[in-house]
Amino acid sequence: MKHAANAHRMAKEITSCPYCGAQTRIELAPDYAPKFVHCEACGARFIVERLAKGYQLLTVEEAPCCSNPECREQEMGGYDEE
Repeated sequence: MKHAANAHRMAKEITSCPYCGAQTRIELAPDYAPKFVHCEACGARFIVERLAKGYQLLTVEEAPCCSNPECREQEMGGYDEE
């Protein structure tokens, strides 16, 4: 079971903030879902999305709906049927 538990760990990386360029730590989701990260230097919120090879960083303003966790939740959350 130890191997299965390791499969769900978040990978940690250091990258540059897309707003201020400062080095900041990020964690990549094991399920490839995009997530919000806050820059340690400027406090800006940006999106990190894990890819098959690596990851991409997006500003909230430039991210398409499928890469924005808030928009994605609204789109995939279903609709009230009356």
